[in-house]
Amino acid sequence: MSYAGPAVAAGAGVKHVLLTYHYLDIGDLDGYASLTEKDVTLSHPGSPLRSGRDAVLDAQAAQATSLRRHELETVIEAEDTVVVLGRVVRCDQEGAEGADGIDFADVFTLSERTLVNACRRYYYTPSPCAVPVSPGR
Repeated sequence: MSYAGPAVAAGAGVKHVLLTYHYLDIGDLDGYASLTEKDVTLSHPGSPLRSGRDAVLDAQAAQATSLRRHELETVIEAEDTVVVLGRVVRCDQEGAEGADGIDFADVFTLSERTLVNACRRYYYTPSPCAVPVSPGR
C-alpha cells in the first residue's frame, strides 16, 4: 500500500465526503457504504448515536428518499476533519423544491484511509432568546 501525502489524502477525503451526499441523494446505499469504515458512527439531532456500518446504513435508509436532496454551500477541510455547510431540501412528487428545507453543518472525521469514520450533524435553529431588531437600528 502506498502512502498518499497529506494534501493528496485530504483531497481524497473531501471527494469521499462529497460523494456520500451524492449517493444518499440518489438512494445508492451500497455506494455510500463503500465510503465508510466498518466502525463508522453517525450522530443526528433527535436520534440515538448509530455505531457500526449496518446501524448507520439502517439510519440513512430510513431518511433516504428520492424527494430529498442536499444543497452544499461550503466545504472546509483540516487534517482528518471535513466540515460541510448546506441545506437539506425537500421536493414534491414532480421534483419541485419545497420551502421546508433546513440548514445544516456536518462534521466528518476521516480515517487514515480517507474514509468516513464519523459524522455529526447540526441543524440551524433560531435562538429561543433572540431579541427582535427594531426598524432603523
